[in-house]
Amino acid sequence: MEDKKNYTGPLMIALQYNDLFDLDSISTSTDTDALPNGRAFTFIKAVQTVNERLVEQNKSDCLLFEVILISKECSEEIKMKVDESVKHYGLEIGKFFFCKKEELINTLQSNKVKLFLSTERDDVYEALHTGIPAALLYDQADDHVLNQLKVIFSGDVIGFSEDSLDGLSEFGFSETQIETIKTAKICMKEFAVLIGQMRRRFGQENSPLCTCVLTSWGSRNVCASALKTLREWGLDVDEAFCLAGAPCSPILAVVKPHILWDGGLLNMS
Repeated sequence: MEDKKNYTGPLMIALQYNDLFDLDSISTSTDTDALPNGRAFTFIKAVQTVNERLVEQNKSDCLLFEVILISKECSEEIKMKVDESVKHYGLEIGKFFFCKKEELINTLQSNKVKLFLSTERDDVYEALHTGIPAALLYDQADDHVLNQLKVIFSGDVIGFSEDSLDGLSEFGFSETQIETIKTAKICMKEFAVLIGQMRRRFGQENSPLCTCVLTSWGSRNVCASALKTLREWGLDVDEAFCLAGAPCSPILAVVKPHILWDGGLLNMS
C-alpha cells in the first residue's frame, strides 16, 4: 500500500455508464435528447461540490476526486449518447473506457482505482474478491443532498477482529465470504485514510463531505471498535449507528448515502 502521508492524488473513482445514465431510454430518445439521469448522477454532482470546495480553500490541492467511466461492451450509438449527455449536464469525467466484460478488473487495476462503485452486488463482490476497493452505489435521488457527499462504512466489517471474522463460519458464512470481508477491510482502510485527509480540510459545520459508520448486526463493542479503528486510520466520522440486528432500511432512508461500503455483505441493503 502506498504511503498515504505522501499521497498526492487524485483519488480515482470508477463508475459504469449504465449507473450514470438510463441507457434503456436510448431507443425512445431523439438525436438531440440528453439521456435521463441514472443512480450515479447525484453522486457525480456531490463529488464535484467537494472538489470545488477543496480548490476554493487551496488552488494547488492535488487530493481531489477524479471520476472515470467504464462501459462493458456497448454500441457506438451508446458511446456517442453518453459522451453528448456528459457534456450536456456539465459533468466532470476524467477518462472514458470501453472494454469487454472480462477486461473490467484489469481496467480497474491498471488505472489504480481507489474505489469502484456499482449498483450490481455481483460486480462489487468480484472486485473485492480480487482486492480492488469496491462499494455499492446507493439509490440517491433527492435534490437536497446534491451539495454533500455521504459515505457509510460497515462497522461490522471494520469492528470485528480477524479472529472474530474467522468465527463467522458458525453463523453460516462461507470461507469465501469471510475472505472477501477480510479483503474488504484492507480496501476500506486505504479509502478511509484518504477520505480522512479530505474530511480534515473542512470544519464540523457546512462540510460537503459526511462520513458515517453503520453497525447492523454487531454488538456495541463491535461498533466502538470500528470507531476506534477509523480514528487510528485518521478518520473521525460524523455519525455512528449501532442497530444490534434491527433493520437498516429506516436509517438508510434518513441518511441517504451515496456510497454504501458493506464489504459485499447482504445485510445492509
